[in-house]
Amino acid sequence: MRTTMKGSIDARDTRDTERRRLTAGVVIATVLMSSGSLVIFPLLPTLQAELGISTADIGFVAAAGFAAALIAELVVAPYADRGRARTMGVVGVLFMAAALIGSALATETWHLVAGRAVGGFGFGVFMAAASALLVRVDPTRAGESLGRLGAAELAGIALGPLASGLTIAFASPGAILAWSGLAVVLGVVPVALTFRERTPAAPTVPGAAASTRSTTRPPRVSFDLLRSPMVVGVLLLYGAIMVPTGAYDGIWPRFMTDIGASEWLTALSYALFAVPFALIAGWAGRLADRHGGVSAFVRGAVVLVPIVALYGVIGNPWVATGVGFIESSGQALAFIGAAAAMAQAVPAARAGASQGLMRGFGLLTATIAAALSGIAYDAGGPLALFGGTAIVVVLMAVAGLLIVRAARTRPRADPPEHAASAGSTPPAAFAGELVDDTVCTASRP
Repeated sequence: MRTTMKGSIDARDTRDTERRRLTAGVVIATVLMSSGSLVIFPLLPTLQAELGISTADIGFVAAAGFAAALIAELVVAPYADRGRARTMGVVGVLFMAAALIGSALATETWHLVAGRAVGGFGFGVFMAAASALLVRVDPTRAGESLGRLGAAELAGIALGPLASGLTIAFASPGAILAWSGLAVVLGVVPVALTFRERTPAAPTVPGAAASTRSTTRPPRVSFDLLRSPMVVGVLLLYGAIMVPTGAYDGIWPRFMTDIGASEWLTALSYALFAVPFALIAGWAGRLADRHGGVSAFVRGAVVLVPIVALYGVIGNPWVATGVGFIESSGQALAFIGAAAAMAQAVPAARAGASQGLMRGFGLLTATIAAALSGIAYDAGGPLALFGGTAIVVVLMAVAGLLIVRAARTRPRADPPEHAASAGSTPPAAFAGELVDDTVCTASRP
């Protein structure tokens, strides 16, 4: 018995070491990637004047990145479950660097649209690989690990726009974008060193051994997961939170300028928004691991929705910046809650496909929101943009929660055996809610 206990402790220690090493590499690379992805937004008012870009065109520039990332998440993400995670990580970094350098040379609107598309595709490929590895390295702490990933992404959102917003005072947008591309290339180092598929966690429940010995390879597509009502419900929850991201990430600099903000204050607003998210991300992930991702999502949405609507009547840039600081807390809980809910609803062997499908749907909603954001802002100003965004978030969140509730209460068989292959029993809030065996072990097309 002592030998068994010692072996169990050693395995847990090894898994913790692997998780910490992987998390460190993911965090460094994600900060660089996210910084590169958002560095262009504070430059848009200047580029708008230099290139003659309309406000509606700004929305299309933002939408191009979301749309390309959507394709990556749906088409490429499943390959993260087929041993391609490291290659995907490297390719994602190189695509983002190329996009930034290409945007630095832009002379027309479509050049920026193309650059955003290439960068969005690279970011989608990278995030699919990173999230899949984080979930699989220790499924019992998936929420916490995904929280760290979210915190790193928000740290990049803070650093990228802040740096570009400050340097625009003495450097041209082209120079800023070019140097940002060179900085992103450094992300290849942590990816190459840490993005390795880990040995699956040792089974801890009866029947797990048989599951882990299965040689069935995951399907090349992720749409089979839609057979699970729980997955559909979680998709709507995540999509609801992505609506604000698409609706006003690109328009935010225009909005802040219109209410009297300087370029440095606009950059500061991005940085301050990221601070609460980064600070509570780990706690939010642990909360989702203990009580279920849906519970964390609801708490975040209650904070988020009123604040989104409030932006529509704010006329002071300092007040808008302060309100964004509060909004970030709700975003953290809701985002991490939805991501953890998906990790808890689908076996770890399909982590790449499920997380990619989730982000893909979120990017679809963000793409639509971004494409319409400039039109809404031109037509009705802040009230139309932010008020309409809040209404859409509420409708999607309510629909998702109703589907999740129905999935929980419907009669079902005992939890499928493959749940054990994740290496542990899922949280009680999701026991018995895993997708059907046929969904997870469907043969390759």
